[in-house]
Amino acid sequence: MNEIKNRENINENYSNRLDILLALRGFACFMVMISHLNPPRDSIIYKGYDLSWLLFSDGKVAVWIFFCLSGYLMGKAFYTERYTGDTLGLIKFWRNRILRIVPLYYFSVLVCILFVDPNFLKTENWGYLIRILTFTSYLGLPTVNGVLWSLSTEMHFYACVPFIYNFLKYRLFGKINIIVGALFILSISFILRLAVWIIFYKQVHENIIYLMKYWYSPVIMNLDLFLCGFLVNALLAYRKYTNDDLNSINNNGKKKFGFAILSPQIIALVLMASLYLFTAHHKYNQELHGLLDPARGVRTSTTFFILPLLTALITSFFIFVFESNSYNEFRKIKNLSFAAILKNPFRTLEIFGILSYGIYIWHQQIIIKIAPIFVGQIPIESFYARFTATLILSTLFSAVTYYLVELPAIRLKVKEKS
Repeated sequence: MNEIKNRENINENYSNRLDILLALRGFACFMVMISHLNPPRDSIIYKGYDLSWLLFSDGKVAVWIFFCLSGYLMGKAFYTERYTGDTLGLIKFWRNRILRIVPLYYFSVLVCILFVDPNFLKTENWGYLIRILTFTSYLGLPTVNGVLWSLSTEMHFYACVPFIYNFLKYRLFGKINIIVGALFILSISFILRLAVWIIFYKQVHENIIYLMKYWYSPVIMNLDLFLCGFLVNALLAYRKYTNDDLNSINNNGKKKFGFAILSPQIIALVLMASLYLFTAHHKYNQELHGLLDPARGVRTSTTFFILPLLTALITSFFIFVFESNSYNEFRKIKNLSFAAILKNPFRTLEIFGILSYGIYIWHQQIIIKIAPIFVGQIPIESFYARFTATLILSTLFSAVTYYLVELPAIRLKVKEKS
């Protein structure tokens, strides 16, 4: 009886709040899915205004959000000492990352080869297959699944995480040092992108292979996104001001305006929504405007230079604001369940965050298979039909593979330092 009471008391101390980072991961996954569904142009007209751009999610921005989130979460694992910076901690970290990524990755490759593109079993394609299996492929090379390239980039970053942590831990201490370090990283990334812009100016504008190989896929070209998220940990772990400062902002907002309209959380949500709206509008009215073949290359310097920076800053701010008051709390949120969702319906969003890896893996192949089915005379209706079918099928597929592939592998992970 005492054990049951203790469990009940522990459970009561756990929060039933929304895990906002899981929700953000689900949101980014939806952005990728919508971008791959190719929404129709000139399909939403209101009082003479073309609002179709609202559907033109920028998949690149979604992937950058994933990278920034990964940078933060991998850094958090070390800064909160779930893993140590020594050899044993490094091995545990890599082992757990492999168990988290590789099983579903390899399973998806196997399924795609057997049921989608058996040609990869031919000897002339073994080179491409080896690159896929060793995480050395990039977007633009022949592949069994077009979304796998980003996982190669993620794995390259995971290989570097322990070394980055050990290098930065004692060098970036204090708010000023962290900000200066972040500015240095952003400056280096700008110089790298500028070099690609100058050297391959014609190619990145006219040939998407060059754009993907030298700008979009390499981990070094995405380091600012990974490291901005990573450095949020340094700012949270070593900041001199306390959580009460953030709370006082909320209280001041309530006293002055009657509600927390100026709270950091509201500002972060507005900025994230604005990022989607701005990038969707830019994609529709700049990158794709009057373009018959959208797969040629980049058209504007805004996409090439500004959007990665904007995504890194807004996502990092978003993470900082929502993690400030619970940074050192692990497993203090109640496990997601039907009862938890009944008490807090917003936690439904976590489902898509939990299944986001599987949805990301399966959605493009599902789109390819169902696209010929949903063809009609009204483009927007066909789009919504494809979207609904893709959402349902990819969620079902990811739920099945989560329980059959992901979860058994997760249970094999080495326990972190408590």
